[in-house]
Amino acid sequence: MKVNVRLRQTDRFSGTEQILIETQGLLNGSRLLYPEDRHAVQSVIFGEEEIILERKADVISRTVLRKRGRGKSFIDSEYGRLELETELSRYEKNDTVWLVEYRVLSGDDPVLDQILIWEIGPVPESL
Repeated sequence: MKVNVRLRQTDRFSGTEQILIETQGLLNGSRLLYPEDRHAVQSVIFGEEEIILERKADVISRTVLRKRGRGKSFIDSEYGRLELETELSRYEKNDTVWLVEYRVLSGDDPVLDQILIWEIGPVPESL
């Protein structure tokens, strides 16, 4: 079904919060799919054991957040593949909010520490 999507990000290093996107997307059970722009598509899948964040554009990224233990983040570009570990701190999924709080690690050092919140709502009816 079509839904409105607003993605908010909190950078836990700097404490800054911003809205990354407001758009329409498709929600199918535990999968949310939405365009980032004309050349990029994002998908979020809340599975039983893991949460998968995927971005397909010129550079493809796939972040696997395991609910138990560490996961992996892959970035594929014209320069090759970069692979890092991930660590999920918190997650939530209900009818209107999907949330993940996680870190991307290089060894044991965090290179990214953020909270992503997808606010999901109905698409307004046209007048």
